[in-house]
Amino acid sequence: MNNPTYTFVSVSTAKPGKLEDLVGIAKSPTMKMDKKSDGLIAYQVSVDKERNSVVVWATYDKKETLYNFLQTEQGKDDHGENEDMESIIESFVMYDLEPVSGRLLPKK
Repeated sequence: MNNPTYTFVSVSTAKPGKLEDLVGIAKSPTMKMDKKSDGLIAYQVSVDKERNSVVVWATYDKKETLYNFLQTEQGKDDHGENEDMESIIESFVMYDLEPVSGRLLPKK
């Protein structure tokens, strides 16, 4: 397993009636990248229905793994560059994090 040195986290809130659309556009990029990059170590996309929000976290071997991929044509397409995100997303906050503790594997 690669050493995790970078975690991307985003918190998005959907416009009224658009939560399922937000879930779709939030989970797709990481699921696609998971098939294409060994540097993506772990990820989760979670829904908070009460807050009408979606949280994405993805842990990578290094920050460049994500950002270099996003600069490619495939990465831009997988990220949803052509999606109408403005009609779905009310608010979006992202974080570039350095992991300092945690566990990615099940306890033995």
